[in-house]
Amino acid sequence: MVAAAFPIVVAGGLNGPTGAGVLSFFLAPGWAGYRGNPRRSWLAPLSAQLMASLGTWVAGRATGSTVGGLGAIAWENLFFGLLCWGAWGVGLLARRLRHRATLLARLAEAMEAERDAREHAILVEERQRIARDMHDVVAHSISVMVLQLGAIRSTLPPDTAQAEMMRNVERLGRESVRELRALVGMLRDAASNEPVRNPSLARADELVAEVRAAGLPVDLTVDGDIAELPAALDVSAYRILQEALANVLRHAGTVPTRVVVHRAGDRLGLTIDNDPPPGARPDRDPTAGPGGHGLVGMRERVSVYGGRLAAGPRPDGGYGVDAVFPIGARR
Repeated sequence: MVAAAFPIVVAGGLNGPTGAGVLSFFLAPGWAGYRGNPRRSWLAPLSAQLMASLGTWVAGRATGSTVGGLGAIAWENLFFGLLCWGAWGVGLLARRLRHRATLLARLAEAMEAERDAREHAILVEERQRIARDMHDVVAHSISVMVLQLGAIRSTLPPDTAQAEMMRNVERLGRESVRELRALVGMLRDAASNEPVRNPSLARADELVAEVRAAGLPVDLTVDGDIAELPAALDVSAYRILQEALANVLRHAGTVPTRVVVHRAGDRLGLTIDNDPPPGARPDRDPTAGPGGHGLVGMRERVSVYGGRLAAGPRPDGGYGVDAVFPIGARR
């Protein structure tokens, strides 16, 4: 509608739309690029350019165009076309920046949830350790003390003050054992009522589903049995996968990415490979930046198990991370 106003006012005898009309004429393609799907929003600048061309053609016919007039019309068409498509491009850029900010916010929320789950898992593990210690050490020791007191009491005359004192100590000991067992039950019930799903490569499909929901197209391939990995190695491999996918979102955006988890014998391999972002230079390292703690952390996780990590740009401009863990080896 905004674009159609251009030829209408020209056909009505005016020199062209007013200042507000011209501003709206250029803002409309930009707004379409910002709010609409690029596969459809390109119709907005195209329509605006066609309407501008129609308006200048109508104005040229009304004034009797000469060769010089036709040249001016051509330049006007070029001018309006560049402005229309330029406004649309600015809208697309703003749309991409907004989308990336949304993805980073979702990623931050996911990492915060993982941190909370890890802290909760530590708390539950500590509760269970205390419960085991209380049951296996404290309660057992008190039970042995009560039995020994009963044996000593049986050697004393039954109506003496010493025998009565031993009987009272036995009773207090049995009550303490009952209270300790009740407390152990409370600790274990609290732990069992709050289950925590620890990070594991067995949950790689859930992690991939989360980043897919954030807009990253990921193809996951699992080759071999990854259900019985050592717990610590399993967590480290999961964290490397999580960090690598986060780096793709952070540095390359929503580009096609492939994840391969491969286990062969006593070796576990991880490969995360993404396509180059639009306009990327093949010699640019997407993880190069202030600190580089993500890549350093990956190397540290792999080196603990005597493995190796290779990360760097691919010849096509993409980026790849390859990690290999020897299963059963730890430095």
